[in-house]
Amino acid sequence: MAKLRKTPKKTVVAGVVAALALFIMGAVFYNRQPVLIVSDSRFNAIYGKQRLLAASLMTQARLFRPVKQALIGGDAGADLVSLAAQSAAKAPYCALFPYRYIEGAVYYAKETPHIPVAVLGGAGQKAPPDEVIFITTDVDADLYRAGRCAAILAQYMADATAETKNGVIVLQRQTLAGDQRQIFLQGARDEGFAGTPTYLTPANAYRASEEIAAVVMLGNNADFLEQNGEAPVILFSWLDPGATSSWVKMIFDDSLWALAIPAVELARKGESGALPSKPRLLNSHIESRELRRLLKEAAR
Repeated sequence: MAKLRKTPKKTVVAGVVAALALFIMGAVFYNRQPVLIVSDSRFNAIYGKQRLLAASLMTQARLFRPVKQALIGGDAGADLVSLAAQSAAKAPYCALFPYRYIEGAVYYAKETPHIPVAVLGGAGQKAPPDEVIFITTDVDADLYRAGRCAAILAQYMADATAETKNGVIVLQRQTLAGDQRQIFLQGARDEGFAGTPTYLTPANAYRASEEIAAVVMLGNNADFLEQNGEAPVILFSWLDPGATSSWVKMIFDDSLWALAIPAVELARKGESGALPSKPRLLNSHIESRELRRLLKEAAR
């Protein structure tokens, strides 16, 4: 009968030490003050369940502290928003609110003056009172990077089809100021783009053209996404990448979850500021490895 091998004592000790270390780290983690993020079910549905879970795990790992979410009803008043936030976490490390709940954030900040409270909003939105830290999207950085990426996609389309495809369409949420257009153009120029972008508002009727090589969408335009079938798209959106069409190649995400880690740092310092969106390549929509590399570098 074969003899059973004894497990070396050193191996047993090493296993016990590793288990003890994990237990201590877990205890420290769960006893740290959590970060509170205010959201609602509508946003969560748009963002995507799996994507939300991944963002939560990443944020907790990077900050090494729990993240708790306060889900708000769409028509909740400022007092109810504050109450939901206070119920979700008693003494959070800081609290992050999306701009759509700015009144609730101000109400919450007045009731919990010892907690850093930050509101994340877009550039051009009215700043909240001094009780709340205001963090905006760095539109200039986003437009410059989008310009570079659009130029790369335009050149790729021209090379792939051996045709003159150098037009770039920018579908705007609202009319971009002259200096913002110049920033976008500078990014495109830095990647060798020689054309002139065409700017349209979502209300403008867009029709696919054989000369259009790339599209940058700064606002929702469902009709365009349905009719476009060739020109690659750079999308500024919170939409779950898994729900996008194959011609969407890149998404710029300025959601609270995407910017949570640097937003927490600003909130704890008590500093307002502007943060660039988090770009994401949709690798399953991009066959060329070289194109993925170029877009990744341009989006940094």
